[in-house]
Amino acid sequence: MDVFSHWLWGQGLTRNKISWKVAGLMGVLPDLVAFIPNSIYMAINGIERVRVDENSVTADMPFAWSIYQWSHSFFIVAVLFGCAYFWLQKKGYSKDECIQTSWYFVLPWLVHILIDIPGHSIEFFPTPFLHPFSDMMFDGVRWSTWWFFGLNLIGLIALWYFVLKREKDQSIEEIADTAARA
Repeated sequence: MDVFSHWLWGQGLTRNKISWKVAGLMGVLPDLVAFIPNSIYMAINGIERVRVDENSVTADMPFAWSIYQWSHSFFIVAVLFGCAYFWLQKKGYSKDECIQTSWYFVLPWLVHILIDIPGHSIEFFPTPFLHPFSDMMFDGVRWSTWWFFGLNLIGLIALWYFVLKREKDQSIEEIADTAARA
């Protein structure tokens, strides 16, 4: 999926639970940690930039694939959850607060992986969600396929409609409560 969509999914699903900057970044980090070092590696070694199109294959970017396998793994999501949990615990938060905050922290990363599973074909960066325990991957479609991208767009519109509607309804309730107390 494109990074803009991953950013919006991450922000929408964690709206008002964690910082929008953290949520957006966590939504795009699985790709950034793979493809930014790949770009740097290619530039340093004088390797011509790969033009990504419908004929591109994973083998065109072996360095990115090495990192991508880890960044798109549920194992890494679990590690991040554990790190966040123990960090919050050291800060003195309750067990429930640690679990809830850690969950919202990793949710954008997890959803990134879940969207990428059907949104990547076997030929071009299939999502190794069980790495390093299994090589199981699904042969999805490229996220740029018109109907897949369309479903993504519909999903994002629906998500943001409900998020913003809920916020508006809560604001109206707060105004009504304030007026009733006055």
